Amino acid sequence: MRGMDKNVNDAINSDDWELMTSISNRTKNLLVAIEQGGEGDITESHVSWSYRKGLPYVPSPLFYEDRIYMMRDGGILSSLNADTGQLYFESKIEGAGKYYASPVAANGHLYVASLDGLVSVIKAGGNEPELIHQANFGESIFATPAIVNDKIYVRTETKLYALGSGAGK
Repeated sequence: MRGMDKNVNDAINSDDWELMTSISNRTKNLLVAIEQGGEGDITESHVSWSYRKGLPYVPSPLFYEDRIYMMRDGGILSSLNADTGQLYFESKIEGAGKYYASPVAANGHLYVASLDGLVSVIKAGGNEPELIHQANFGESIFATPAIVNDKIYVRTETKLYALGSGAGK
């Protein structure tokens, strides 16, 4: 609670609470596309677009093939046009639950790993997500999968998997 104790008196009092409430009331959960360049306050002049609906709590958005993909709890996958912010789709991936890991992509596919250990492979692009494959690893996945060359590495709670061409070498 030290971060909330602004007057450093080892207690959260009404002044601390009011300060935290006022900060919270001014914040916005927001995805913003900002143009390069500019100086000073560029809030009006360099914001290309913003998006607020259904943003993920923990996972980072993914930019891939001129789109932005976001995966949020409940298995909701969103795809936006990176240039305009236009929504292509927002759809539920069956069987998926909570997400801490961020989506990754390679070779025209998205890879998303749920907290429950379900990894979904989804075809990138299109007007609706196309689920290609799902694999249940049987234990929690908190970490974002890593893609190196022709392999994807998935770290579960107790194991590290290397999947792909030549993965057993």
